[in-house]
Amino acid sequence: MNILKQNQTQETQQETICKIHNLEFIAVDLDLSDKSQIQFFCGKCLVEKINNNKMTTIQQSKERIIQIKIQQKEIKTKETQARLNYYKNILDQMMDFKQSIIDSLDKMQKQIQKYICSIQKEKQELQDYDQQSNYFDDLKQLSELYSQEQQKSSKLDEDTTFINEMQRQFELLFNCSEYFSTIDTFKNTKEIINDVMENNIIELIPLQTIKYDSKTPSLSRICNIHKKEIIMINMESQNKKIEDRFVCVDCISENSQVKYSTIENVNKQWKEYNEESDKIIKEYKKESKVKKQDLMNQLAQMRKNYNKKLNEISDKVISEQFLSIDKQKQPNQIKKISIQTLDDEQLLKDLKQLIEKEKEKVQLNQTVTNYKNKDSIFSKEIEFHLESLKQYDLQDIQQSLDILKGISVEKNLILQLSEIIQQMQKSGQKDENHKNQNNFINEFLEFIDQAKKISIILQNIEVKSNDDKINKSEQQPKSKQQSLLNILKEYQNIFDNNNQQLQKYCNIQQMENDLIKLTETIRNLEIDKTNEINLLQKSFDQQLIQLNDKLELKQKEYKNVKEQYDQATQENINLKNQYEQDKRLLITKSEDEQKKLKQDFNQKLNQKDSQIQEALRKFDQINKDNLEQEKIKKMELEKIQQYNKSLTFSNTNKHNYCSVSEGGKLVAEVGNDHWCFCVCEQAIPKTGKIQYAFQIICEQQLFVGIGFRDIMKQKNFYDCYNVGTYLIQENGYTYSHHNKDIHGKELSFKFKNNDIIIIEVSIEDKYIKWTRQNNPQLSFVQLGIDTSQELYPCVGLYKQAKIKILDCSLV
Repeated sequence: MNILKQNQTQETQQETICKIHNLEFIAVDLDLSDKSQIQFFCGKCLVEKINNNKMTTIQQSKERIIQIKIQQKEIKTKETQARLNYYKNILDQMMDFKQSIIDSLDKMQKQIQKYICSIQKEKQELQDYDQQSNYFDDLKQLSELYSQEQQKSSKLDEDTTFINEMQRQFELLFNCSEYFSTIDTFKNTKEIINDVMENNIIELIPLQTIKYDSKTPSLSRICNIHKKEIIMINMESQNKKIEDRFVCVDCISENSQVKYSTIENVNKQWKEYNEESDKIIKEYKKESKVKKQDLMNQLAQMRKNYNKKLNEISDKVISEQFLSIDKQKQPNQIKKISIQTLDDEQLLKDLKQLIEKEKEKVQLNQTVTNYKNKDSIFSKEIEFHLESLKQYDLQDIQQSLDILKGISVEKNLILQLSEIIQQMQKSGQKDENHKNQNNFINEFLEFIDQAKKISIILQNIEVKSNDDKINKSEQQPKSKQQSLLNILKEYQNIFDNNNQQLQKYCNIQQMENDLIKLTETIRNLEIDKTNEINLLQKSFDQQLIQLNDKLELKQKEYKNVKEQYDQATQENINLKNQYEQDKRLLITKSEDEQKKLKQDFNQKLNQKDSQIQEALRKFDQINKDNLEQEKIKKMELEKIQQYNKSLTFSNTNKHNYCSVSEGGKLVAEVGNDHWCFCVCEQAIPKTGKIQYAFQIICEQQLFVGIGFRDIMKQKNFYDCYNVGTYLIQENGYTYSHHNKDIHGKELSFKFKNNDIIIIEVSIEDKYIKWTRQNNPQLSFVQLGIDTSQELYPCVGLYKQAKIKILDCSLV
């Protein structure tokens, strides 16, 4: 019998437990309009029945919380790293911009200082110049002044040009590559922030559907014909409207020949399609971002190269202009002095030049030639810089176009070189005269670079040789010099012609290379297009075969599910009958348990009443004790208040440089160079705890605390912080009469003007405590103070410091 009862109880327990979720039934479906059996539900079944992602069980909510916390942590980590990166980029760019401004200002400062030095030197020469009074020379200068219509200073004109150039350079401070790179960095940072904000989104995970659920998945749509749930979709038929592709059970039975896809399969395909689309979009965004970043870097480099070259040209022009100032000094000096002031060597040299002037005008022509040669060197250098700037622009533009087309710089250079080599080989096969064309071009390019350098060097040598010839009074004949100039001019013309022909040849080569590149890219694109079409066709055929196989499997599963459903409805009827019997037993059992609980509750209630009475008695006793303690505290508070009201600084127990005023409440140091101490009149009581407060009126250097009046008196109240006192200083250092471990160390808090320091002392407990009124958490305590003698409140002052006694009740 016992075995039978156990088996029956086990069967009843199994019938009241959900077979899907292994939980007890808590609800039943009373609507039997479209069902043949009664349905029972557990907690999870009810949540799934509601079919709302905002409704969930406690366990599922815990799992969701864990997943969302993981997502939040990942998003926060990525966001923090992104913020750190773009702020570092902004800082680096700003530092570069700052350094560029500093370099430009330093350069301008050096140029201005150079001008100032030359002007000061000229001023010194004017002061040292010995003005000789020669009436005829003065009369000649006067006549020259009257003969000129308007007096103009060439130096002032040069200063105007120089100031204009300085103004232009100053205006270019905010037109440099670093400035625009900084602006671009700010704009790029905004885009990064928007990108992070768009991507940092928490994905709310929907409830996981149970794979072994007996119910067939359906859409929240109703068939327009049969008014039943949509359980499958027609994915195979061609030329059919989207609305007609949704089918219910009756539609499937009417068109059994058509292959349908279940909701699960379509959902799976939809997820795979979305994942693939997201992957393609992310890859495209990544490639686009890299391309844009490369283009930004290329634009920044172009701007930097352009500004660098312009600055070099500007510096060259300014330096050449500055040198012209020194060149004009010599002719100006010749106008101002006479031959009487010249030394012997200079006199002979100038007379020789004057004699030859009437014959061949050697000196005048040679000087003009010298200036022209120097100007030609200068113009050649400027032309060289401008030509290189042009080449930089062409190269940068080509690289920018390559970045937009997605062609790397290295690949482009390799293609160009390979095409040039192939064309040279072809031309070498057609014409025997071009066999050594490769070596010739390389040697010719090196020859051009060397020729540019040699031409500049030769011109510099020519200028220097001319200066030497002038200094040596034309030791070499004029014919050799003229022939050398003619040779150099012929060499320069040959060089210019060769350079122009080479540039034309390079441009033709570049156009041919671009045409070959375009044809190759078109051919590659057509090949890629055909390959992609073939791959898509193959993948589509494979997916079609897979869908057909899955559809057959689902039809078999549907038959099995229908049989299981019929069996489950019969089991539910049996469970309902058993549930009614168990319900009656539970009701009778619960009534008996309630009676027993009521008796136990009455017993416990009586016990609680007695405990409450005992607690009330103890509470009354505690109130009496509290009242007595409050009376004691009031007495101590009145004692402290009386002590504070009567506390004053002593007019006798103080240093001579301490001045007491305001009825003994204020003390000030008037000596300005001594550590002066002052003691209060009232001693600290032997019993109880007292408090008093000092306000810092003028904080220079000072101490506050307590001390032994007799010991301080022996030192004449001077420098008493080493012995006989317990003090803290405004800089946080502490001083102790007996404890050397804390004496002279920075252990306390710091204070300043208008701070209020509250001092608490207990002779019985042997301690002193300092607290700052505007920050009570800042405090310092010295324990175990010496109480063998009477202690007094005291202060130490230095350099006109001031301290005032306050009433603690008002603080």
